[in-house]
Amino acid sequence: MKKTRDISSPLTKRLQSLGQIASLVNSGTELRDVLGRIVFAVCQNSVWSSSAIMALDRESGYSIQVARHDPHFKETKRTRQRWRLVTSPTTRVLEAGTPLIIPDAQKSADYPDYRREARERGYRTVVLIPLQALDERGRGMVMSVHAGDSRRVDKDELVFLQTAAELASLAVEKAHRLAAERRQAADLRRALDVHAASMESVLAGRSLAKLAELIVDFLPHPMLIVDLTSNQVIAHRSPAPASVSDTDWAARMKQGAIRELARLLRAVKPTHFQETHPISFATLGVDMTVEGMVEPLIVDGLVLGGLFLFPAAGKIEPFEALVANEARFALAVQLMRAHVRFATQAETNSEFFGRLFSGNWRDEAETRARAGHLGLALEGPARLLVLAPGTREGGPPDGDARAMTLRALLRLASPQHPGAAVCFDGDAFVVFLPERPAGDKSTSRLIERLLSEMEWTLGAKPVATLSRVCRELKDYQSARQEGARVLDLARRLDRRGLVTEADFGAFARLLATADQSALRSFADETLAPIAAYDRKHRSHFLATLDAFLTHGCRYQPCADALGLHVTTLRYRLQRLGDLFGVDLEDRETRLALEIALRVRTALG
Repeated sequence: MKKTRDISSPLTKRLQSLGQIASLVNSGTELRDVLGRIVFAVCQNSVWSSSAIMALDRESGYSIQVARHDPHFKETKRTRQRWRLVTSPTTRVLEAGTPLIIPDAQKSADYPDYRREARERGYRTVVLIPLQALDERGRGMVMSVHAGDSRRVDKDELVFLQTAAELASLAVEKAHRLAAERRQAADLRRALDVHAASMESVLAGRSLAKLAELIVDFLPHPMLIVDLTSNQVIAHRSPAPASVSDTDWAARMKQGAIRELARLLRAVKPTHFQETHPISFATLGVDMTVEGMVEPLIVDGLVLGGLFLFPAAGKIEPFEALVANEARFALAVQLMRAHVRFATQAETNSEFFGRLFSGNWRDEAETRARAGHLGLALEGPARLLVLAPGTREGGPPDGDARAMTLRALLRLASPQHPGAAVCFDGDAFVVFLPERPAGDKSTSRLIERLLSEMEWTLGAKPVATLSRVCRELKDYQSARQEGARVLDLARRLDRRGLVTEADFGAFARLLATADQSALRSFADETLAPIAAYDRKHRSHFLATLDAFLTHGCRYQPCADALGLHVTTLRYRLQRLGDLFGVDLEDRETRLALEIALRVRTALG
């Protein structure tokens, strides 16, 4: 019986030690604590007096101690915690994946750092076993055990140590999983916090700037928040600080970047922060291209804004994508509320102005009261700025283009012209502009900006006209009709920009009422042979004919205007008659030629 106890005693101790290590697998403690318990458990009920776990840090070139149990040595601030990889066996053990036995570390010449420490701590035999697990920084680890005297490590002892290392690896992996679960739970709480805080901000009616502050607190990356409903860009940190400082970046994004950013947003589809795009800012005066995530904010098929993220690594972690999507949702709700408010206002204004322009109103007091309720200053003088695409091709703007243009016009007009309002009437946009004091040039500057903005939103150069001053309610009907006539005339004559009825003479107004294709055919048939001859022979018959008719068929004034001698002029006109059968003595011929020349000039 005594012999049996002696044989089983080492086995019992090893099993007890393994049991302690195995219990760590279900301990659920922090990784550092797990590693500390492992080195303690390996030394209990065994022949090993101390144990340590080292991490292989290739970046620094050192083997770094992450846990140690050595009850026989007093640690001090000067106690070494890392050793150079070139003098440490850690690299060899990890790369080979097998244990390494050093019979007497105090005499080993292969590992001088180990020899120095063995003498300091008083141990001799060392066994190093690779762990099949990584630390929190992703570094490989090696467990070592030390004996105070030289010992022979038999097969059973080596199996025990390898089993202990495998159990330790399981404990480490479980600690990693639990840590990941805790991080995931924390990330989920963070995403919920973003959702709650951002939606509270939106529903409380706070500004976009306040919402942006919340988003910036939760997302650490450089970003741009774009609001196309108010032409606002909020820039947080430069995506390339080495090229553009944060201050310069914010200033550049606020000055003229909205159109280019809007173009980018309309060119991409939402990917929920799963894809990046190379984004060039050269057109904004910033010579750089960076990888970024572009997420348009779309409501009812209309791009109202967007969120740009510029992660340094080119991608974001899953939990960051979750937070970013919560932020994206809150921004979309914020812009949707602004969009709905504007759409309701625009529809109400259009309905009111439609009745006013048609003259379909009865009670003046009631009409003025409703105008006051809508915030329209009809009690004072005002003008109507009527704008429309320069051509009728493709029909009037569709719903999305119409809404986008209305927002753009109001966004520019409201701050620069207090009391301004916009609506869509027929096939044109109408801007209601309360009259400014005499000599005020702000209206002219505003009209230029409105034309430019409308050209950008519709992709075509528009035409516009400003009505006379309306002082009574009845004036608005005639002012709107006048605007329609002028725009129709401008479109027929292919004019663009700001026009007035005075820009068109009586002949032009007459042309506008005629069949345009018939007029062009008449002009071509009458003048085409002369124009073709001029192009082929580099002659000037058509210009000479135009000047002669313009000067009332008087030779000397015409010759002076052309810089010719009268004899030369007479000869040229004679050649014109010989070549083309033109009889300038015939009144009907002169009239036909003059009409053809005027049509050619007017219609192009």
